[in-house]
Amino acid sequence: MKSYACYPGARTRFNAPVGGFVNPYSPRFTNESTMKYPVANRPAANIIRETNGFKIELAVPGLAKDQIKIELKENHLIITGPVASTEGKPKFVREEFDYTGFKRAFRLHQTADTEAMSATFDQGILTLVIPDKVPVTTKINIV
Repeated sequence: MKSYACYPGARTRFNAPVGGFVNPYSPRFTNESTMKYPVANRPAANIIRETNGFKIELAVPGLAKDQIKIELKENHLIITGPVASTEGKPKFVREEFDYTGFKRAFRLHQTADTEAMSATFDQGILTLVIPDKVPVTTKINIV
C-alpha cells in the first residue's frame, strides 16, 4: 500500500486511500482555524432529517454542558468546545484522544426555524433540534 503525506490529524476516510490527491500545503490545511482545531479533534456528528425538521447529535464525552458554546452566525450553527492549556501536559507514550478543543459548523437549511431551536445534553451527547418553519398563508378577501 502506498504511503501518503497529509497534515497530521487531517486524515479522514475520504483522503486516506487517495494518496497525494490532497495537498498538505493548501490554505485549507494551513489557516489558523484549521491548525487551532484539527480534524482529529472534531466530535462525531449525526444529522437526522425528521418529519418536522432536523436533529443534530454531537458526541462530546468528557465535557460538561457549560463548557460547550453554541452560536448562530449568518445561517451557520457553530459549536465550540474548550481549548485546553498545553502547559503541564504529560509526555504521552501513546495518545489516542484528547480534549484540546473543537469547533464544528453546520450550514442550516433554508427552512430551519432558528427562533425555535433547542438543545439538550445527556451523557456526553449534545442534541440540537432544529424545527422547520411553519409556512404562513395569508388569506386575502375579495371586496
